[in-house]
Amino acid sequence: MSWYLVLQVFVTIGLLALIGSMIYVLIQLRRTLSTLDETLRNVNRELPSILMKLQLTLDGVNSELGRVEDIVSSFHEVSNKVQTTTSLVQRAVASPVIRLVGLAAGARTTLANLVGRKDGS
Repeated sequence: MSWYLVLQVFVTIGLLALIGSMIYVLIQLRRTLSTLDETLRNVNRELPSILMKLQLTLDGVNSELGRVEDIVSSFHEVSNKVQTTTSLVQRAVASPVIRLVGLAAGARTTLANLVGRKDGS
């Protein structure tokens, strides 16, 4: 047997092994692609309902944001009214109270002076 014939046998066995490996890889690739195809069909079937639910959820969120905006606006108006009322009450009450305290202090001083003159006279 010549070396050339031995080399041909080894190359043929190697090629057969390579072809066998390629067949196995192609079968696995077919299974993977089949699974991927089934998964994509499921996604395509479920996607419209998921998108519809997402749209409903976003509509609800937008509605709630509108309500929150109204509440914040109302709170701002109430806050302004409370500030205005507080300012009015402060002006209406503080000024007369200051005058009354000043009047009471003057009356006390006057009374103390009168009482002091009577004791000293």
